[in-house]
Amino acid sequence: MHVPWPPPRVVALAVGVVLVVGVLAGAVGMLAGRAPALGLLLGALAALTAAVTAVDARTRLLVAALATAAFGLGHLAAGHPVLAGAAVALAALAPAPLTVRAARVATFVPVLAALGSGLPLGSAGWTVTVWVGVGALALVGLGMVAPVSVPPEPVPPVEAFRHALATAVVAGVGTAVATALDLGHGYWLVVAAALVLAVSREQTGTQAAQRVVGTVVGVLAAVLAVALLPTLVTLVLAGVLSVLSLAWTLVRETRFVAGASSAAVVLVGSGGLLGSGAGLALERLLLTGTGAALAALAAAGLWRLERSPEPEADAGA
Repeated sequence: MHVPWPPPRVVALAVGVVLVVGVLAGAVGMLAGRAPALGLLLGALAALTAAVTAVDARTRLLVAALATAAFGLGHLAAGHPVLAGAAVALAALAPAPLTVRAARVATFVPVLAALGSGLPLGSAGWTVTVWVGVGALALVGLGMVAPVSVPPEPVPPVEAFRHALATAVVAGVGTAVATALDLGHGYWLVVAAALVLAVSREQTGTQAAQRVVGTVVGVLAAVLAVALLPTLVTLVLAGVLSVLSLAWTLVRETRFVAGASSAAVVLVGSGGLLGSGAGLALERLLLTGTGAALAALAAAGLWRLERSPEPEADAGA
């Protein structure tokens, strides 16, 4: 499969944005500690697409607010299966009105809820929550002064809410089950589900399938990287993938955005900023595979439903 690399000017802009965020995270980490740095990085990743999409400031600020609220709600529900599942489901449903305005601007909001409930944060959870907001607002500010943005892709309301409901069911139930079984790192399931089920305006089944495959490969590769590589290397990889994700977003290559951005989120969330890396465990690979498989089935059904011809009116009507 041919990989359409973005133009140098777009890559340079993406590098600049990611470097600014990286420097901010590094400074925050040295001055305030690892938990604030983690929150800033997660907030920046959550707001990345909204920051580079040509939507109004209100939409961008709503994405930042939803990401922060989702993380805090997830942390509040940590350890309680039903509450954790409900938090993730609610976080999947809440961005639907924003999706109507522009596809994919709030894809990672349910992921933030899953990270809040799944990461071993302890008393640092609320600190991370505050810094998620700071990171999201920092990206929103950068987006407002960036010289490049992509046109929004409006989504029909019915389609936006169908995808939100499918994500809520798959991610919410998956989170509840993973929490009840104490499997840990259930957010890997949610990352796969959210990326696979994100509304995308690709017009062919092949392109949609490539997006699904990219998500699955990205998450699985990140799981292996977290298990085998030291924290510094995983964070560098997350930065590289964030550059590619941003650059591909700017040229609207959503098939490749899925894999790069999903891997970046897993690398940041599990890379060891709050302790040792997650390590390779069969349960984590199973969670990723299960989430991707369930979401792929739901995505296939949605794709067929959305592209089925409208029934013709009866001739005698």
